[in-house]
Amino acid sequence: MNKSFRVLVICTLVGLFTAMSAGVYAGNKDRSGQAGAQHLLIDPWARSNGWGTAGVAEIRGLEAIHSNIAGMAFTNRTQVGFSRVQYLSGSGAGIAINTFALSQALFSKDKETGRRLKDFGVLGVSAFIMKFGDIPITTTDQPEGNMGTFSPSMNYIGIHYAKSFNNFIHGGVSIKVVTETGSSDCRATGIAIDAGVQYLSGAYENFKIGLTMKNIGLPMRYRGDGMSVRGVVNNTSHELTLEQRSADYELPSLLTIGLSYDFLIWTGEYKNMTKDDRIDEGLTRDDAEHRITLAGSFTANSFSRDIFSFGIEYGFRKFFMIRAGYAIEGGMWKESTCTTWYTGPSAGVTFAIPIKNTRLLLDYAYRFTNKWKGNHYIGLKFEM
Repeated sequence: MNKSFRVLVICTLVGLFTAMSAGVYAGNKDRSGQAGAQHLLIDPWARSNGWGTAGVAEIRGLEAIHSNIAGMAFTNRTQVGFSRVQYLSGSGAGIAINTFALSQALFSKDKETGRRLKDFGVLGVSAFIMKFGDIPITTTDQPEGNMGTFSPSMNYIGIHYAKSFNNFIHGGVSIKVVTETGSSDCRATGIAIDAGVQYLSGAYENFKIGLTMKNIGLPMRYRGDGMSVRGVVNNTSHELTLEQRSADYELPSLLTIGLSYDFLIWTGEYKNMTKDDRIDEGLTRDDAEHRITLAGSFTANSFSRDIFSFGIEYGFRKFFMIRAGYAIEGGMWKESTCTTWYTGPSAGVTFAIPIKNTRLLLDYAYRFTNKWKGNHYIGLKFEM
C-alpha cells in the first residue's frame, strides 16, 4: 500500500466518522443526567484505565473490547481475561464490578506446514456485572424499613468481532445486550452497538490513529410488575392494579478520536542495524528493548462535556509496562464544576510472565475521581 493511498484511506475514515456522528453528537453539559445505562461508560479493564481514554489508538488485544473494538484484531490465538474493580472506594457503598472476556482468532491452517492460509478475524464475548449489594426496602408508610432487601444491578453481555484488513487498517464492531435491574420484577433492557477503526503507519507501525463510536441504540424503558400499584375504584371497595409507565431514556452515546506515537530504543544485535535492515527483518515495536509511547484522545459525549485525555507509557520489551494519564473536562476550570467522575490523573502497571507457550499478564491501575477516593482495578489475562 503506497503512501498516498494510505493518506486517502485515513482521510476517508475521519470524514466517514465525522459525517456519521454529526447528527448525534450535539450534546452539551445542559443534557447531563438525561441519559441512562451509565455503566456503559465505565471501562472495567486495568490496562486501559492506567492512562484513561488516551489509549484509544494504542489499545490492543482483549482490553480493546471497551476502549476501541478494532484493537481486538491483534489477538494472535486465544486470550482469556478477568477484571475486578473496586468502584468509588471511599464512598462506603461497596460497589463492585466483575468483568469476564474471551477472544479467539479465527483462521485456517496448511495441514503440512501449519502456517496460516486465511485470516477470518477475531471473535470475542464478554460479560460486565455491576453489583450494589443489598439495600433495605422502604416505603412512605414504612420509612424505617424492616421489609427485606433488594439488590439492583447493571449488566451487559456482548459479542464482538474484529478483523485486520491489511497491515495498516483494523476494524471491529460490538453488539451489547444491556440490562438494568431495580428489583426482581422491574428492569430495563436494550441493545447498544459499538464500532471502531485503528490505522497504523510508520516504519515500525509506530504511528497510530484510532476512532470509535460507542453506545448507539434505541431508547430504553423500565418495565415489569414493580411499576404497578394497587388502587381503589372511586366510591367502591374494589381494588385494581394500576400500571405506571416510566419515561424512555437515551443511551450515553459518544465519539472518541485518538493518536499515539512510539519512540523506540534499539539495543543488542539490533542497535547497529540500519532502519531499512530492521524493516527487512520484519521487526516491530515489540522487538525494541525500550519503548516510550505518547498518546492523546478527544471524546465527544452526547450528554456531558467533552473530555481531553493525555497519556504516556514505558515498555521494557514484552515483560513490563508502566503508564500514566491525565483527563480534562472541557470548561472544568472556567466553571469550577464537573459532569463526570473521571477527571484528573490515573496510573497503571503491567507485568508479563511467560509460561511455555502462554503469557500471564497481571495488571493494576488506579484512577482518581473528583469525588470519594477513586477506583482500583485489578486484571488477570492469559495469552495462549
